Amino acid sequence: MKSVEQAVHDVLWKALDGDLDVYESRPVTEVGYPFADFGDFDSGFFGTKSGLLTQVSVTVNFWDTEENRLRVSDLAHGFLWKALGVHQAYGHEVTLRAEQSSVVLSLDRSVTPPVWRGMVVLVFSV
Repeated sequence: MKSVEQAVHDVLWKALDGDLDVYESRPVTEVGYPFADFGDFDSGFFGTKSGLLTQVSVTVNFWDTEENRLRVSDLAHGFLWKALGVHQAYGHEVTLRAEQSSVVLSLDRSVTPPVWRGMVVLVFSV
């Protein structure tokens, strides 16, 4: 069986695949816009009377040109809605914790020309 973190990763990758180009990490070479990449994964473990509960958080980034803020917003929020429908991840029952998840849109001025970044942080209970 896959680890919880890997199972969540693979389910999210499948949810993105086909909508746009997806990369495991931020590409270091020129790529076309829009695209998505995976950021950090964080797994936390909580003991209960009946065993161990896992919480997995993941950051997924959506990128597009300065003129396409609306598309970045649509991609990021659409992905959050897709994640709400994820209930199984390779044998693990998962639930998106919507109250702990978030979408942040920012203009990245560290490159010329600037680009829009939509950062989606998803928190799942397992």
